[in-house]
Parts: sequence; C-alpha cells; structure tokens
Amino acid sequence: MNLQGGSNFAKLISLNTDGRAPCVWWERPCVQRKLSCAKLRSVVSVHTSETQNQDSETISVAVRPVCGDTEVQAVAWLRAKAYYQDDQSRFVESLKKKFSRLESESIQMRTREEPPLGAPQCECLVAIEGESSGSAHVLGCIDIRLPKTATTRQPVGVPENDASGCYILNVVVEEDSRGKGLGKKLMRAAMNRAVIKWGSERMYTHVAADNEVAYRLYTSCGFKQFSADSQYQGALALGRLVLLQASAEHLNKE
Repeated sequence: MNLQGGSNFAKLISLNTDGRAPCVWWERPCVQRKLSCAKLRSVVSVHTSETQNQDSETISVAVRPVCGDTEVQAVAWLRAKAYYQDDQSRFVESLKKKFSRLESESIQMRTREEPPLGAPQCECLVAIEGESSGSAHVLGCIDIRLPKTATTRQPVGVPENDASGCYILNVVVEEDSRGKGLGKKLMRAAMNRAVIKWGSERMYTHVAADNEVAYRLYTSCGFKQFSADSQYQGALALGRLVLLQASAEHLNKE
C-alpha cells in the first residue's frame, strides 16, 4: 500500500495466516455511514450473536456495522497489524502506526452517506466481544462494497454488466481469536447484510490461487470460481488471482 496517501492509497495484497484462520484479502479501505451508535444499531438488518469457548471462558460475539471513533481506530489498528504481521524490520512499529492513522482517516472520510441515494459506497462490519457488558472489543472486521443499484456507482471488483453485485473484502481476524470460526461468521453476516439490506443478488471476491486458507473459507460460504471473467482464466496454474462468485440463492437454500 502507498503510505503517502492520495489517490494511490490502494493496493491488493494477500494476507496469509498460519493456517488457523483468515486474514484474507486487502484493498482500499471501505467504511460505514456516519450515524449515531443508537441510530446505527436501529437500522442493522443482520445481527449475529453466538457464544464461543476461549480458554474455558464463554464470550458473546456480535457482528454489526462499525460504530464510533473508538471502533474505527480499533479496525484500523487490526488491519495495520495484519498488514505487517510478517515484517521483522526495526521500523515496523512506526509503519504500523502510520498505516493505522491513514486507515482511520480514510474510514472517517468515507463514513458518510452520499447522493443521490443516500447510501455509502462501502460498509465495514465488525465482530464485537463483550458489547452487552459495556466493554466492547473488536475481534475482526470485513468490508462490503455496495452494489450499483444501491449507490449508482459500479463497485470495483464486480463485473461491469452486474448492477446487483457487491464485493466483499478485507476479512481480518485478531490473532488470538483465529481458529474459532470467526472469519466464517463475518463472511456470513456480510453476505446476509448485502442481500437483505442492500439488495445484492451476487457477491464477488478475489483470492490468491495459492492461498488455501482463504480459498477454503470462501468456498465454505458458497463461493465458486467465476469463469466468465477471462482476465482470471488460468489463475490457478499461474499463481495469480481468482475471481469468485456466490449468489443470493445460495443463502436462501441454507
């Protein structure tokens, strides 16, 4: 990623994990509208609560849109850590801080409703632990680029002839929370929200052909290789990117 900001503040990278769980895919930061937390929660269409066992403790995890400066900063720092998780250089902490600051600013800048339909270009969902106790902690995040039918703009990554398609990206799970199915919960919540709230009929994402962890996550959620896009033909053989697609019909069958 270009850490100097500006129009080049975007880059695709593959975030490989240790095999336990998904830091999957990164692109330009996407965000949630600026609403009060109370109002934001009142319009959430998908709210997933589950208990998990972590070190013999029961925790409650909710997946919902990001809300407030504290959560935005937590998402930015989570992504900074994921981006530099394999960097052992002496300057890595400074790089993470700069990345986090730029990411947070970008989220704040894009956290707004836009004309003519009053929808954001993207949403950011977070997996929250301990919200009911008042000590919320961000365990993971995921972004949705909304379909053209919701924003009038074609989302990057979606084929030009698909006005009802959304794009899912930036799946990141905190290191200590990996291996517990949280990445899949984030994916499911994002897919359901894209369909129910924003009217998406198809969902797209890219995966590196050699990223088996990410590929297994996506296929377990109903994604399949989208062969109609010739740009990605032969990607498996060449070690390049593969465009995947899932349909709203798949969610309805579950």
